[in-house]
Amino acid sequence: MMAYFRKILRRRWDATACDSGATAVEFAIVGPIMIALMFWFFDVSYSVYVRNSFNHAVNQAAREIYVDPDRTDSDILADLNASLARFGDVVTTSLATETSGGLDYHVLSAELVYHFKSPPFSGAGITLRAEGRAPVIKYQIEAEGS
Repeated sequence: MMAYFRKILRRRWDATACDSGATAVEFAIVGPIMIALMFWFFDVSYSVYVRNSFNHAVNQAAREIYVDPDRTDSDILADLNASLARFGDVVTTSLATETSGGLDYHVLSAELVYHFKSPPFSGAGITLRAEGRAPVIKYQIEAEGS
């Protein structure tokens, strides 16, 4: 019985003996490419997360105009800058008022340059832009007895 197992093991060893080192060579060729693709995938995924967070922060600042429509433009811009502070000092913000269809809108705009960190795009940047709109609400309080 033991001779039978030795024969099987010897046959198995003989079949793989001619491939010694082939797996290491294949991994040396394919491994770095797969690892680079994995890091690139993580970097692109993180840039999508940053883009979504950036858009959400701008839209949240625009939604806050609904809560207190009597705020000044400088207060609105300060709130926008505060909500975008976590993205660093490279964020450019602006506030404008535009008219569309007879209604006035506050237009909050922000711009951020995101730099990739993994090869082959390391150091390359893309510009992320976000815009939020909120109507200018003017309340008119009528005097009692009118």
